[in-house]
Amino acid sequence: MAAPKHLVSWLCRRFCKLDFTSFLWILFVVSLVSVIVMYFRVMENPWLSDKEHFIVHEDIREGEFIDDEGEGLNLMVNYLADTSRIGVDGWWMPHVRWMQDIDCDIGNFGVCREVLSISCKPDSVRAIYQYVPFKSGIPMEKLLFSAKSSATDMKIFEGMDRDATYSAFALVKYDNGQQQTLRLDFPGGSHPYVEAEYELKIPKGRQICSVVVMLGCYGYYGSVKFLAVTIRPVPPTGKWKSSELVRSNFVEQCPSPSPRIESRTVMPFVTELIYDLPETQVENDVTLVTQVSMDRIDMLEKSIEFWDGPMSIVLYVPTKSETVDTDHDWKRYYITKKLKNPKFKSQAVVRAVYANTVGDEYPINYLRNLAIKQSQTKYMLLLDADFIPSPQFRENFLKEMSNGIGMNNDGYMAFVVPAFEFREGLEESPDIPETKEQLRDQIFGFSAKILPFRFVDSPEAHRATDYNRWYTAMEPYMVTTYQDKFEPYVVLQKTPRMPLYDERFTGYGMNKVTHIMELIAAKYEIYVLPNVWAIHIPHRSTSYTMQFLQDPLKRLENRATRFDFVVDIMNKYKVGPCQPGR
Repeated sequence: MAAPKHLVSWLCRRFCKLDFTSFLWILFVVSLVSVIVMYFRVMENPWLSDKEHFIVHEDIREGEFIDDEGEGLNLMVNYLADTSRIGVDGWWMPHVRWMQDIDCDIGNFGVCREVLSISCKPDSVRAIYQYVPFKSGIPMEKLLFSAKSSATDMKIFEGMDRDATYSAFALVKYDNGQQQTLRLDFPGGSHPYVEAEYELKIPKGRQICSVVVMLGCYGYYGSVKFLAVTIRPVPPTGKWKSSELVRSNFVEQCPSPSPRIESRTVMPFVTELIYDLPETQVENDVTLVTQVSMDRIDMLEKSIEFWDGPMSIVLYVPTKSETVDTDHDWKRYYITKKLKNPKFKSQAVVRAVYANTVGDEYPINYLRNLAIKQSQTKYMLLLDADFIPSPQFRENFLKEMSNGIGMNNDGYMAFVVPAFEFREGLEESPDIPETKEQLRDQIFGFSAKILPFRFVDSPEAHRATDYNRWYTAMEPYMVTTYQDKFEPYVVLQKTPRMPLYDERFTGYGMNKVTHIMELIAAKYEIYVLPNVWAIHIPHRSTSYTMQFLQDPLKRLENRATRFDFVVDIMNKYKVGPCQPGR
């Protein structure tokens, strides 16, 4: 026992003689070594490696995909989607941005994981999505869906106990067009990572076409983190060798289109021509093409006031009937009364579309396409009815066209109309600017009243318009940076090849941005016009909008349709992973 005592005494004499500066240096060196050790441990972690996009351990043979806990095959990937191109791989987020963080507080000392985190708000769904397309003909008995999540100060907003959601969802689509939603719920409050899992037994004779995973929260204040999100197929016993359990054997790089699931809207609709005010047509003209529901028909007055050219309008007439409604006489009377003295300054076509039942979703893209088809001029301004076109829009637009822009491109051009809105609190009696100079004054002046449309809540929707350039632009300029949330209002040339809106999208969400995406896929050149614009007319949110903002399952179905649409145009135009040779 003497040796240890002498050692302790020696160490005591040495360290007791150290001054405070030397002690700090020793502490610094120890801390630096700890950081270096932690760094190498993190770099060896499969979730954090830049060498592989997928979750792969270094000591596993190449191609064997396992989850971040090393427990088996996982079809999920851990990187964010590249929103500058058309594709379906990776975690895709809408306008509310999720963060990819490194979390070392997961219950194992010295072990870190990459996690997805978000601050929850009670008034809207905060969600992120991933699409997993399955190869056809793959035999599977089960599908395992699991995730881990931690929470900090997650509190349900008052009055939202029944609707509040803090969950992970998986929407499973089968080859017969049917679908099934799996749900993993997590507790509120503050807690470390907890795991939830769901084992799905696949119906006999059915094959999975795709799975859309959604992580999200609604009705809560607080913040959450997710990790180890797993989709694991379980093949029949003895059908696969362990070396064959690789992601590439299950996931299609260029997915085949999924079987279409009909919306709740019953087709076809009964339509009726209400007004057809003929005038001598000028072929090289531009028509304002729009659609509107009867409860917003008053907004048409502003558009009519500021537009001096042809108009193509489709009115949607809802019903409260739970069975198919065929009584349209009183609706026809109501429409003609509301439009008793329309002040159309030129040719106009107004058509009514009667809803079948109260359960019909607002068929926004069906209405848009109908308005496009009844337009008779070379150019069309595709604008929603809650926007006012700038004064002299028609004159200024046709002047740009007469200067020769786009004459040799066979109609493959889209002309962006910069969109604006009034600041909150200034919507009651808006002062509509009549010139671009007046518009700039109301944006940058002492008492600024106007800002770019959706600048606060959805900046990516119009960022590529490049407003800073537009304020001083004298000539049209090309949009050179694409972002998959870009959804400007545009003028298009009506040609047989022009893509129409996808009528799978009803109600709110993805109905316009997907049209712009298809224009990009079809190799349209996008130009911003310097001397025209449109301003949003403030109004109360519709029931369709509120349902979309507050219903997680409705949001999930809409995003799943969005992924199906992207797959369709990837195949149609041979873009992204479907390019020849890839």
